[in-house]
Amino acid sequence: MSRVLILYIVQNSGHHAAARYLEAALHKQAPGIETLCVDLLKHTHPRWERVIRRMYMITVRRTPELWEALYDNFWVAYLIRRLREIVQRGKSESLGRLMAEFAPHAVVCTQAYPFAVMVSFAARNGSDFSLFAVTTDFVPHRFWITGSARNAQYVVPTGSAAARLMWLGIEQDRVHILGIPVSVDCAAVSRAKHGARDQRRVLIMGGSRGIGVRYRTVRRLDLCPETFTIDVVCGTNRRLRRRLIRSRHRFKHPIRVRGYVHNAVTLMSRADLMLTKAGGLTLAESACVGVPLLLVRPLPGQEKGNTEAMVHHGAALHVANEYDVTRSVSMLLSNQALLKMMRDKALALACPDAAENIARLVLDAIPRVEPT
Repeated sequence: MSRVLILYIVQNSGHHAAARYLEAALHKQAPGIETLCVDLLKHTHPRWERVIRRMYMITVRRTPELWEALYDNFWVAYLIRRLREIVQRGKSESLGRLMAEFAPHAVVCTQAYPFAVMVSFAARNGSDFSLFAVTTDFVPHRFWITGSARNAQYVVPTGSAAARLMWLGIEQDRVHILGIPVSVDCAAVSRAKHGARDQRRVLIMGGSRGIGVRYRTVRRLDLCPETFTIDVVCGTNRRLRRRLIRSRHRFKHPIRVRGYVHNAVTLMSRADLMLTKAGGLTLAESACVGVPLLLVRPLPGQEKGNTEAMVHHGAALHVANEYDVTRSVSMLLSNQALLKMMRDKALALACPDAAENIARLVLDAIPRVEPT
């Protein structure tokens, strides 16, 4: 029986979602396969996982300019290279037990930290499993590059992402342009391309940790003179949901307030416009249904790169703060030709079959053992 280990960090993140979609695609294509999906940092260093996650949240909230200066910086990468080697050396006892007990034929990583750990583990132990790096942002950063990863395969969403990896030193034959793994209902894609909307709807993805679209953003949207329904998905941000429910009678537009949803893609397919921050998975899903985007308050680092990529391709507009939301939404909703162009540009970026194609790439790399 083939065994595939799928590694990510931070539960309920985009890295986690991509890992789950890949796991489902693997089971769909090879029903007899055995998979294990693990948050590597939580598994090997549970205390450090909490500290690192807390420090990241504090940094991006209070000093985002510091995170932007540190993110994907050549000199930062150079100065901390020794520290990275120590942190990512793959000598954890719990990791050793995991690898010995599960004995994977292939390892798939949806985040750079577990990828670097597995590169180090394979070099140290002489392991021969196939290793895959699946990037979940439109601009892969330099921490995906590890010197000893000679045979690892990289999966990226676009040609420009592939060109960046090659510029960073990865050979062309190790880079595969397959997209970001998503779970998209084919009916939703068809409805997005051919269906008619019964009423105008503006969808807001609030951000699960309270650092994306805020209450103030929704209030600014409500100032638009156009007629539409506001649909807010708050995710696990309970504070935002409670505040919107308490104040919903103050909105002049009809408003629907949702918590965590499992049908985000369906909601996207029904929207004329979506306001969101620029998470890689959210953007990949939105492209599959062709919803035009207004990107608000993207996080520095990876989300800034995602924003620039979507704006460059013509699928999104970016507003720096909430004060520009009212004017931007009014302009977009009153210009159907522009909305259609943005929808077409988004669909051109779509890779709804990315998870299945990546799963096929992984399965093809696993040696087949003929029964004796």
